[in-house]
Amino acid sequence: MNSQSEILENLINNISKLPGIGKKSARRIAYHLINTSKDNALNTANSIIEARERLGLCIECFNLSEDKLCNICSDPLRNRDIILVIENFHDLYLFEKLKIHKGLYHVLGGLLSPLDGIGPGTLRLNELLNRIRMNNTSELIIGLNHSVEGDSTALYISNMLKDISIKITRLASGIPVGGEIEYTDEITLKQAFENRK
Repeated sequence: MNSQSEILENLINNISKLPGIGKKSARRIAYHLINTSKDNALNTANSIIEARERLGLCIECFNLSEDKLCNICSDPLRNRDIILVIENFHDLYLFEKLKIHKGLYHVLGGLLSPLDGIGPGTLRLNELLNRIRMNNTSELIIGLNHSVEGDSTALYISNMLKDISIKITRLASGIPVGGEIEYTDEITLKQAFENRK
């Protein structure tokens, strides 16, 4: 017989579905949410609902945005000749936090991984190609993880653009092979960006 409440187990199971959260962490978070004030718990729940309902994707770069264009794409001070291709929103956040990229971004929404069913049609590669053609982009920086999937995606992008006159660079390998940008320290990420080739 299970001594735990079904409601509690349901909360723990849902929290454990979040990336990087195992059952033990999910249980601690659930206990915290239950023990916090009702106002704090409701504020957390309302923040999740509001973010889910009000945030969408920028129509140009696919960053999270409350409007059609994100604050980066709508910023007239950004260098529109350079696009940094990244895997996800978290990578964009890190580059912005370091203030090392003054151009635009393109969020692919993943990396090529045929074994996981992620092919070129799953990613925002056609949208990237259209942006480059329409905006006469001069440089494309490939800011993807140095992993099998990241390298495959970078190679695919390079091949996709072989007939277009554009400078293609990639973050230097200061980021270790198999390492993820999300877990890279700020100094290493900055050096990898500045020493791109």
